[in-house]
Amino acid sequence: MNSFQRGAISQEQDLEECQRQGRDGDLQQKAVSTPSVQTLSEGPLTQSIEGMIQDLAIEVRSSFETSNSNQKEIRGLCEALGHKFDDLAIRTAALETEVSELKKATENNTEGFLKLELMKNNMRRNNLRFPKVPEGLEGGDLKSLVVRLIKPGVQIEDEEENLARDIQRVHRNPFRKPPNRVKPRKILVNFHTYAIKERILVAALNKKSLTAEGVNFEIRSDLSSVMLNKQWELGKIIDVLKRLGATAQLKFPASLRVMANNKMCMFSDVRDVDDLIKSMDKDYQMAA
Repeated sequence: MNSFQRGAISQEQDLEECQRQGRDGDLQQKAVSTPSVQTLSEGPLTQSIEGMIQDLAIEVRSSFETSNSNQKEIRGLCEALGHKFDDLAIRTAALETEVSELKKATENNTEGFLKLELMKNNMRRNNLRFPKVPEGLEGGDLKSLVVRLIKPGVQIEDEEENLARDIQRVHRNPFRKPPNRVKPRKILVNFHTYAIKERILVAALNKKSLTAEGVNFEIRSDLSSVMLNKQWELGKIIDVLKRLGATAQLKFPASLRVMANNKMCMFSDVRDVDDLIKSMDKDYQMAA
């Protein structure tokens, strides 16, 4: 092999060496410019994600703690409300007991009051009132004036002597008459028997007006205002009962005797008659 050939071979070897070194350099440069997976996992992006996860965990933990605190507060409020409801139930029961006792006491008082009124009015059962009779018309003899009013005014057939004997007491209201009083005091007449008193009263009620001795006057039962109101209420219901085919009669002092459905009943209050009327007329409604 001559020197020329050896030179050519040497040049080829040098060229191959340069190419090999060039390839190794490129590989090293790529290795430096491209980070490995392990280096990427330990970079800033991973740290940012981990920070976000930690913040989210803190927020979730805080939310759970707040929720637990709210639950405890709500539970406490519910327990407090439960205690208040228990106290309210106890107070309500006590009030119901008091109302029941007051109701019983009121009923007893009402019953006692009505019994007293009935006793007072039974003592007046033989009495009649003569309102609107002018003062001084009697001329000193009040009994004689009453007889003169009854005989022509009511047209009782009894003789004046008999009427005078039937009267036990007669007087005007006991309070002192004021000098300027326009309305005259009532004349109160007490009869010996209830029968004669009732006969005069019924005859007077059947007449539209009473006139005698030149004056217009009235004859009424001597009842308390309570019994008069009861009579007025019971009197209104009589028309309803008659319309339904029942027989009703007002009895002294303020009771109602009713014959309906072949049965005889006694009532002292309009409300007691309500059920009977409703059984006879389904459309009936008692006035308040």
